[in-house]
Amino acid sequence: MLNKLKNQVAKYINAHKKGLIIALVAVLAGSMLLRGVMQYPRLGAQKKEIAELNSKIEYEEERQKEVEDLESKVNSDEYIKKIATEKLGLIPSNAKIFVDVSGEQQ
Repeated sequence: MLNKLKNQVAKYINAHKKGLIIALVAVLAGSMLLRGVMQYPRLGAQKKEIAELNSKIEYEEERQKEVEDLESKVNSDEYIKKIATEKLGLIPSNAKIFVDVSGEQQ
């Protein structure tokens, strides 16, 4: 009886092997397709994040260039004299100073 059942199952599988394989492939393909479709919202969010990060990179590259330009200016004698005059009120030793002695306030 058991042998008869095994033979019937083997005959069924052999007769329907092609259909079973096609069904299995269809299920697997459908599963992969469903998983891919479910990823679209996540992909959209990641694309938005990438765009934001690229924007931040561009901004930081511009800032870096400004810092490098300022660094080259800061080390120059002209910039040091300008800051000393404007911020600290210092004047060069060879500067001519004019004093208003008229007594009028401006």
